[in-house]
Amino acid sequence: MTAAYRASADVHAPRDESGKSGLKDLKQPFHVLEGLAVHDGQWQAMEKPLNARIDTLVPPPRAQTWELHMTDMVNGKGCFRGVNRGVREALCNATLDVIDAHRPTFIFIALDKQKHVAKYTTPGPPEDITYEFMIERFDRFLKIKREVGVIVSDDQKGSEDQIRRAHSRYRRGGTSWSKIDHIIETPFFAPSHWSRMLQVVDMATWLPHAGQTDELRLRVERIERALLRGR
Repeated sequence: MTAAYRASADVHAPRDESGKSGLKDLKQPFHVLEGLAVHDGQWQAMEKPLNARIDTLVPPPRAQTWELHMTDMVNGKGCFRGVNRGVREALCNATLDVIDAHRPTFIFIALDKQKHVAKYTTPGPPEDITYEFMIERFDRFLKIKREVGVIVSDDQKGSEDQIRRAHSRYRRGGTSWSKIDHIIETPFFAPSHWSRMLQVVDMATWLPHAGQTDELRLRVERIERALLRGR
């Protein structure tokens, strides 16, 4: 079992905004870390039909760095500059169709930064707190499934070694709240344009913060059906 984690981001309703703005940015009160648990047998089964839909909608050759990046898709920027809206919406729907068909499990962790600051004299960094919660939830998920798993994450802009050290510490001695028995190996980092699963996570994360139109709500409901619930 593999968990594909997208880079953590500070967000504010109603839209996603990447970046790490610190604990005191009132415009971005929530820090979110999101993951996708995919069984080894699901990975290729999801990739192949998604890649086929992409090739139909945006025929190759494409730039090496082309990827399903929701902010660019919605705004027609980056790789999607000049791509008509119908094609961009069809790419979003193609991804949701694959999620519906294979039902992977999404794991979302959100930290209310103001409440975090109010509760602790020395509040820890949001990135560290959300990763600790994420690894706990993934480990419990694996325990229920009676499997072991690894973590694949997109590049963390220089924070990879810090994450590896924390990850190793959690595997040896547990987190602040629980033992970690079902996650193996160090996390693996990759540029998101090389991983469709990381791109799927990006879309699933962007949609809930994108707005409140009827069309968007229907898309969010499709994500929610695959969301891991409970603590």
